[in-house]
Amino acid sequence: MRKYLVLLTILSILALAACGKTEGNAGTAVDGQTNQTEDTSKGHEKAGSETDGSEAGLKLQVLKGDAEAGATLDNNELYTELNKIIQKNPDIGLENDFSLYVVNTIHDDQGNSKLVLFGINKLPVAIKNFAFDYTLGNKDNEFVWEKQRVTMAEEETGVLQPNSAVPVVLSLTHEQEELVKTLDENNQVMAIENFTFEEVE
Repeated sequence: MRKYLVLLTILSILALAACGKTEGNAGTAVDGQTNQTEDTSKGHEKAGSETDGSEAGLKLQVLKGDAEAGATLDNNELYTELNKIIQKNPDIGLENDFSLYVVNTIHDDQGNSKLVLFGINKLPVAIKNFAFDYTLGNKDNEFVWEKQRVTMAEEETGVLQPNSAVPVVLSLTHEQEELVKTLDENNQVMAIENFTFEEVE
């Protein structure tokens, strides 16, 4: 029913190696600039919705639809693996901005390809019902998506707290997956445009 419940059925998260060129290599903020990340260490904390991280570092939130179905950071393989990435990279994302961070491709139990990203909120306010036009491709003007509208509705996503991240999962065709595999920090083009959100008091 909820499209993000697909996260509960994706058991092949360990296939993150399938597209290692993109794993943790870049993010993009609302202004479309790319940024590099570096590994550091983390702490552990729970707050509000199911989150993990530290006060200084980024926290991972479980999508509302998945939490309602019983998923937590500890009992769901996908979230456990994603949380490990957050713990190793607690400083990803741009300060005072919303940004995306490419994680990797995975395959669901039907063999369908998905691209997993983190949507990272480092704005000083909690946000809901956020949406944006997403572009991912290379410098030769070959695009996985060009200004693809991505909508993260509160009903499925919940409220994204400051200094927190949620998984954003986008379906890939075979051709799109092959193009994703060719992307690296030297040829990748990423952009977010027309970012909209509702501020939560």
